[in-house]
Amino acid sequence: MNACIDLLYLPNCLSGTLFSVIDVLHAANKLWHLHHPRQQKPLFGWRLLDASGAEMALPPWLTHQPGPVPANCKTALLVPGLDMHSVPHLKQQLDQSADALALIARRHAAGDIIATNYNGAAMLARAGVLNGRDATITWLIAGWFSNSHPKVKLLMDRPVTVDGNIICSGAPASIIELAVELVRHFAGETLAQSCANGLLYQAARFEQSGQALSLLNTSTRDSAVFKARRWLEQHVSEPYDLEKVAAAAAVSSRTLLRHFREVADMTPLDYLHQLRVERAKLLLEVTTVDLPGIVEQCGYEDASAFRRLFRRLTGLTPTAYRRAYALRAARRWWRAEDEMPSTPSPLRTDR
Repeated sequence: MNACIDLLYLPNCLSGTLFSVIDVLHAANKLWHLHHPRQQKPLFGWRLLDASGAEMALPPWLTHQPGPVPANCKTALLVPGLDMHSVPHLKQQLDQSADALALIARRHAAGDIIATNYNGAAMLARAGVLNGRDATITWLIAGWFSNSHPKVKLLMDRPVTVDGNIICSGAPASIIELAVELVRHFAGETLAQSCANGLLYQAARFEQSGQALSLLNTSTRDSAVFKARRWLEQHVSEPYDLEKVAAAAAVSSRTLLRHFREVADMTPLDYLHQLRVERAKLLLEVTTVDLPGIVEQCGYEDASAFRRLFRRLTGLTPTAYRRAYALRAARRWWRAEDEMPSTPSPLRTDR
C-alpha cells in the first residue's frame, strides 16, 4: 500500500464526500492493478476517523477496505464540508469542533497532506493551517471567508487549489477532482490521468467517442478474454480444451493464456473451475441432486478432486455447504410445480 487516506467523519458533515473519495480510490486501485496484475497489495487504503483521530468501523455496504494500513504508510487527512444553512450556523459548528480542529493542526504539523471540500477550508483556516496559502471555498461564503481570513489567498477561478500539502476544492461536485489530485500526489501523473479519463466528464473525449464507435469496437486483449469467458460460461460441463477456447476467442492458445493472465490474473482453466464451483453451489442450495450427480453436471469425473477444489474455493465441503445454505422447504411435499391455493386452507389439527 502506497498511501492511506484518512476520512474525517463529523456528525454534521457532508458524508457523501467521504463515499465519493472511496469510489475514486477504489477505481485507482483497479486501474493500477490492470497494469500490475501480479501485484497483490492495493495502492491505496482508507480509514474512517472520528474527531479525536480514533478509527471507526466502515459501514458494511461501503467498498471493502483493502486491508490493514502499514505503520510506515504515507497518509493524508480528508476534511469534508459541514452541512450549513447560514454563516452563523457554520460559525457555531466551528466553535463546537475543538477536537477536529486540533486533529487538523496536529496532522498538518506532522507533514501530512490535508485536503478539504466545499466549506471545509473554513475549518482549515480556523485550525491555523491556511495562513499565506492558496485555497478555494464554496462561492456561497466566499465574501465572509475573505473578510474573516485575509491572510488566505482565495482563488475562485479553479475547481481545485494545490499549495504544498494543502488541497482544497469549492463545489461539492468537485470532490472527484480533489480525489484525483490525491491520486496524483501519491501515485503520479499517469495514474491520475487515467482516473480523470474514466471518472470526469471531458467534452472532447465524449464527443470523439461518439464519432469513433466503429474504431472503439475493434478487437483488444479484453475482447479476446471476454469471448473466452463467454464460451466457457456456455460450456461449463464439457471437458476443458484450451484449443477450443482459444478458437472461440479467435486467438492462439499461447496468446489467450497471456491475455487472460494480464486481464484477469488467472488462466482460463482457473476461471472454469470458478464457474463450476458456482454451478455446484447453486445445485447444492436449491436441488436434492446427490453429490455424484452434481459432480457430473459440473464436468468432473473424479469426485475426490472436485471435493478438494470445492473446499479450496469455498472453505467448506459440499456436504457442509448444503447443510448451511440449502433453500429447500422443510415440508417435502411442497413441489416447485404446485400452485398456491386461491383461498387459505383450513388449519389442520390432525398431525
